Amino acid sequence: MPELVVPSVEDAARIAALINDRSQALHGVSEETAQGVAQWFDLPHLDAAGDMRLATGADGAAEGYADVSVPEDGTPKAMVDLRVRPGAAEALAQLFEWAEDRASERIGAGGRTQFFAGERDVALAAVLEEAGYAIVRTAFEMRRGIEGDLELPAWPDGLVARTLDLGDAELVHAAQDEAFTDDWSYDPVSHEVWLKGIRAAGADSGLSSVAWEGETIVGLCLTRPAYGEDQSVGWIGDLAVRGPWRGRGLGEALLRHSFRLFADAGKRTAGLGVDAENATYALALYERVGLRVVRRSNTWERPA
Repeated sequence: MPELVVPSVEDAARIAALINDRSQALHGVSEETAQGVAQWFDLPHLDAAGDMRLATGADGAAEGYADVSVPEDGTPKAMVDLRVRPGAAEALAQLFEWAEDRASERIGAGGRTQFFAGERDVALAAVLEEAGYAIVRTAFEMRRGIEGDLELPAWPDGLVARTLDLGDAELVHAAQDEAFTDDWSYDPVSHEVWLKGIRAAGADSGLSSVAWEGETIVGLCLTRPAYGEDQSVGWIGDLAVRGPWRGRGLGEALLRHSFRLFADAGKRTAGLGVDAENATYALALYERVGLRVVRRSNTWERPA
């Protein structure tokens, strides 16, 4: 029987290895690094003692991991990240029970609990369905090759793109918050948390762009220089265009600009994630620039 323990930053490497072993088995890719996991222990909305658990086997090997977080704005919603090695049924059952209990503690009666499961994670899906959860949203991972000739971006008149400068961090964060106001999956965070996330993801590595009209930020494309351990992939974390500047081709220009930046940095593939029901028609835009769906994941929800 696995043992549930409170992890520490010293466990980051084995949590990352667990996540990658699982991801390789399900999808043929590695998606996390020890450095990336270590950053989780610095996030103010995740307290390791209360919100994180690691399931370990008799030999001390990591069998599964789970954490429970809630939005900073007080929305009564608990979000659960639960991942176990394929076949680790006991770890799955233990972590699922712990996560539900912790979610109830954090949001009380009347809230919602959400789990996230890849389409191929049939073991977790079966547990969720049996417990009364239902799929409420689907997200896609999309990718395209960026080797060879790439189309130049066509910038709308009067707009220019500049490399992300963290001297403008507060303005960029505010523009992102405004642009994502109506996004179903977007949970605003404090500037401190946002800035930590930017640095942890490597979004300040010179491959992220901000679009300006004069002294006004009108759009942004915040990227990561790798996908987990895969340095051949440039990852688009957040693409946003503020409302008054939509419909002019800025989003497409930012994407094509990012593809060229990735290619110049030696990347062979560009990728991103998108909500299947994105209200700003992002899916159609992504398909137009050559991105194709390679993976699906679901959000499962049940009232608390």
